[in-house]
Amino acid sequence: MRDMRLWLACLCLAAMVLAPGKANAAWNQAQSKHFTVYSNRNVKELREFAEKLEKFDYLLRVMSGTDSKANDRPLQVFALDSIGEVRSISGNPHTAGFYNTSDRNAFAVVTRRSEAGKFDLDSEQILFHEYAHHFMLHYFPAAYPAWYVEGFAEFYSTVTFKPDGAIVFGNPPLYRAPTLVRMGIYPLEKLFARTTDRLGALEGDSYYGTAWLLTHYLHYNEKRGAEFARYLKDVVTGVPDVTLDNHFEGGDKALEKELRAYINARISASSLTTRELPPISVTITALDPAQAALLKYRLRLMAGMPEAEREKFATGVRETAAHFPASADAQGVLADAEMLSDHKDAALAAAERALAIDPKYAPALATKAELLLEKANASDKPEDWKAALATIVKANRADLEDPVPLVLFYRYHAMRGGDMPAVGYDGLEKAFALLPQNPNYRFMLASGYAHRKNYKAAIRILDVLAFSPHESGMREGALKLQQAFRDAEAGGGAISLDVEVPAVEQDKE
Repeated sequence: MRDMRLWLACLCLAAMVLAPGKANAAWNQAQSKHFTVYSNRNVKELREFAEKLEKFDYLLRVMSGTDSKANDRPLQVFALDSIGEVRSISGNPHTAGFYNTSDRNAFAVVTRRSEAGKFDLDSEQILFHEYAHHFMLHYFPAAYPAWYVEGFAEFYSTVTFKPDGAIVFGNPPLYRAPTLVRMGIYPLEKLFARTTDRLGALEGDSYYGTAWLLTHYLHYNEKRGAEFARYLKDVVTGVPDVTLDNHFEGGDKALEKELRAYINARISASSLTTRELPPISVTITALDPAQAALLKYRLRLMAGMPEAEREKFATGVRETAAHFPASADAQGVLADAEMLSDHKDAALAAAERALAIDPKYAPALATKAELLLEKANASDKPEDWKAALATIVKANRADLEDPVPLVLFYRYHAMRGGDMPAVGYDGLEKAFALLPQNPNYRFMLASGYAHRKNYKAAIRILDVLAFSPHESGMREGALKLQQAFRDAEAGGGAISLDVEVPAVEQDKE
């Protein structure tokens, strides 16, 4: 296996410059270092699944030379019974799985069992694809070419695990094969120039398949891999006039000719042993009846829903939570459902009930703090501001690794006006470090940098969104904000701490 560390190190270098269902008492939680998995599969299967995910994380760390951070937040994975449940929660009738972030966690939703055929994209491959994106955003985010963002995820998504512990990666994505054989590779000049916007099904398969093939070729061809490392470093560090001709010998024509030959050659795969993998610790815990009954409601709160569905959803949560009056978890989910459906008094009452059961229940403290902050902003009464701040501080002390109170503290000072204290910026930076995949936190931190006239940092931190492969309001918002920062830098103007954040689109396959 040729060592990829040289050109993957460039990535790190660049980064520096659900419709609710019936309660199921068999729901379990598997907790490992990098994942929290919820599933009603049997305990043995759940443990094996969690161990497989940890092995995949190990593969990415070995290949990229990345160490774990102290503030890594586990990805939450919900393994549901069927693809129909996944589609119901996502609101997309065609998806087989999706990834998104809430204000507290990054999470993925997949099916418990694969329903795919040999030439279909199955649920585990979707999860591996999305976790590769998640990993890249956490450890080496930058303005990568769109095709490479997808090619990197496709390259690792076809991983397989052998009984002897070996991890095999670089396998061909058979779900792309029929289109690649029929249509051939996507022209490289177009591949390097475009995003994934408005790709039809066949063109999309060709684009993603070619992105995988080129990533694979650059991995196994030492000369071209070295050229790509230089190309990628120059792209993400903003070197002007970066072209295929001045980075790849023979330009795109020569590279494309080689790739057309490569597709007809024997495709290699690599094997990584797990001899150096530290022992994987997985703790299995059965959810209590209240947690199990409210699990899919909590997931729907994380995934979001159209405004028209919120009242009916809140009614369902009320009816279910009523069966568990002594559960802080149930009352906490109810508080969030009431807040989402704009029943602020009912939300605060539910949060207070949760805190009466458990005074240090962090999610309810954060919900109460947000409600009190909104009240203070509306009334502008000193006593309301004081109550909001006191609750924010309590929420932070209840869970020092929860990004929500840190962001609420920042918002508190932004709403009050005047100078932002240094601890406010520090808290926002910690919240972002805990969950850099959350685009809202990225926007807020960018505005914080710009407010302090650090425009270069503000622009750079938005590059990941501005150069996203997927068309979205988020990407357009990042591009507009970057231009606003450039204009402010040129004209010496001021930037407000309050930035309008576009709606978050979830990543679906």
